[in-house]
Amino acid sequence: MDLAEFIATMRERKELSFRDLEKRAGDLDHAYIWRLEKGDRAAPSDDVVMRLSQALELDDRQSDIFRLLAKSVTVENALYQLMISRIDIPWEDFEDVATMSFRGERPDTEEAWLKRIELIQQM
Repeated sequence: MDLAEFIATMRERKELSFRDLEKRAGDLDHAYIWRLEKGDRAAPSDDVVMRLSQALELDDRQSDIFRLLAKSVTVENALYQLMISRIDIPWEDFEDVATMSFRGERPDTEEAWLKRIELIQQM
């Protein structure tokens, strides 16, 4: 999951057009939102992330994910699914593994990501 895919998923989930989202985000230019969603723009400001989070009615975890992706971090699908489903795991642990560099093979299953998170929690 990257920033563009996340915005598209959340916008489509709410069945919003770009113009609808523009209005809900305090007149944030719909063309700019389109460019973010198409991957033509990256690293939106904190203000843009906050306005879009509110406009898309994101919950706390979704907002955390959005802020992380806005920092040009790509999150593998298995890790993204854990981030959404395992609210019992502190956000900081997810953020740590998502931004960690790996020597060798990067985890690619939920189980492998959970093992990495457990290692972080033991530190």
